[in-house]
Amino acid sequence: MHQFKKGIKIIGIACSSFNRTKDQEVAVIGAIYRGASLFEGMIKTAVQVDGEEATDKIADMIKNSTHWQQLKVIMTRGVTIAGFNCLSLKQLSELTSLPVISIVDRKPDMDSIKSALQNLPNSKERFQILEENGLPIQMISSPEKEPVFVQFYSLTEEEVKQIITNATIVGRIPEPLRVARLIAVGLTD
Repeated sequence: MHQFKKGIKIIGIACSSFNRTKDQEVAVIGAIYRGASLFEGMIKTAVQVDGEEATDKIADMIKNSTHWQQLKVIMTRGVTIAGFNCLSLKQLSELTSLPVISIVDRKPDMDSIKSALQNLPNSKERFQILEENGLPIQMISSPEKEPVFVQFYSLTEEEVKQIITNATIVGRIPEPLRVARLIAVGLTD
């Protein structure tokens, strides 16, 4: 088990809001933080709504960043970006040589997701990616906080809990993810 310091560099990944009927691409923001308190930068890419390239595009965005060699963890807001552009946590980790944590505040309804995927090309492959990510695990970072649901690759459950606890100031979503989402939503408002 790794011992992660409070001040490790983390990138939080979130996508902007979009209109499924008129938007073809969605901005994806990476907010780079040192621990929970020091915002160090932002990077950006774009992915197709309901596309199939999110894992590769996010990996390229990270690897082309001047921060890549100092990053210790990738955090994503869920395992789908821009609708149902499915992220492979394993592939993202292997492409970047970084562990990955996916965090959501509600338990995903996998039956509803599988049903929605039936309307898209390559639905079986998309669902296979989601299945390979494993089922979300409920995690409480501290007794006074509501749980989050996590999936992860290349980390232990204890390491994930430690990283989330160290990267969270207010609420239950770690700062890198919270700020990435605020920036991403701000791009479309």
